[in-house]
Amino acid sequence: MKATFLALCLTIGLTAPAFASKYYVVQNSKTLKCSIAPKKPKGKTVVLVGAGTAHKTRGEARVALRKSTNCSK
Repeated sequence: MKATFLALCLTIGLTAPAFASKYYVVQNSKTLKCSIAPKKPKGKTVVLVGAGTAHKTRGEARVALRKSTNCSK
């Protein structure tokens, strides 16, 4: 019983990061305004900023958004 529980915990612990949210800094190519998106965009009017880097938290994405020189203020 303990071995099964330990194996289950180990499996969940190793696979949980794969399901973690990722945040992207995106720019609307028409208005040049940037925002943070929880999913990778698939449209022609929205492009990724910063070589499409995914950020682990919304806070990290906000910092990247502030540092970006491509976005209009």
